[in-house]
Amino acid sequence: MNSILQSIIAKIPNWTDAKELIIEEISGLTNQNYRVTVDRDRFVLRISGKNTEKLGINREHEFEVLRAVSDAGIGPKIVCFIKPEGHLVTQWIEGRHWTAEEYRKPENIRLMVETIKRLHALDSIEANFSPFSRVESFARTIQEFGIQLPQDFNGFLKTMHSIKVDQSRDLSGWLRFCHNDLAAVNYLYSDNEEKIIIIDWEFAGMGDVYFDLATLVYTHDTIGPISHELEEYLLNCYFEKVDDESRIRLAGMKFMLMLFSAMWGLLQHGMQKAGLVEEVEGFDYYDFAQYLFNNDVKARQADYLALKG
Repeated sequence: MNSILQSIIAKIPNWTDAKELIIEEISGLTNQNYRVTVDRDRFVLRISGKNTEKLGINREHEFEVLRAVSDAGIGPKIVCFIKPEGHLVTQWIEGRHWTAEEYRKPENIRLMVETIKRLHALDSIEANFSPFSRVESFARTIQEFGIQLPQDFNGFLKTMHSIKVDQSRDLSGWLRFCHNDLAAVNYLYSDNEEKIIIIDWEFAGMGDVYFDLATLVYTHDTIGPISHELEEYLLNCYFEKVDDESRIRLAGMKFMLMLFSAMWGLLQHGMQKAGLVEEVEGFDYYDFAQYLFNNDVKARQADYLALKG
């Protein structure tokens, strides 16, 4: 057990007096995560990564989010939140990740959408998330680190501005309590209870429901988006009636999701080069970002522009 882990465990009530303490490291990119068995109870301990404020993560806002979603039965139960670092202990969730094939079953997409609609119906909170402002902020910080932006970045910004105009004209009440990072690893399905619990709320805040829906299209991002037919089904599950404006809004946010993700990867690369974050074994942030810029970002830009005519 390293000294940092040991010092954090010493701050958690009842853990130091446990008869049995088993610590197992589990996966994570930005943070260090552990499954901890304390006597017969199991928990997840997250040691917050360094310099996460450069990614737009605010631990005080995250705690507000976690309390709200825990009370609503959508997120994990909080056991301990250590300030100011934001180290977190939550109860272990008995659930599993869906495979891509399972997720692509209509009944599971409907359950996921129903869960997200419950989230979107929660009361407003102080935290907020805008992919537009995040991309702009990431770009400034990336350049401060001396990392070159992609050659097509000005064109991406022009498309981003058009999507922001679409959003400003949308009077449908799109600003809701959103998760903003619904990758398949960030939710668990309970076979016994037939329900979904969502984890990893670092980017949560008042945001655009279409961005959450875009993340559901790309939830299994390693194999790409769901089919056009399932995307239409997803929109119908959420809105009941789908029109061209909804399709354009979703197309715009799929582009923003890919642009945000690529910029996130490029920023993480810059932070690594500056010695602010450690390398992640088996994952290259720069390669990740360049792949997205050259493939998904350009493809989703083309889709959006085609729909806009």
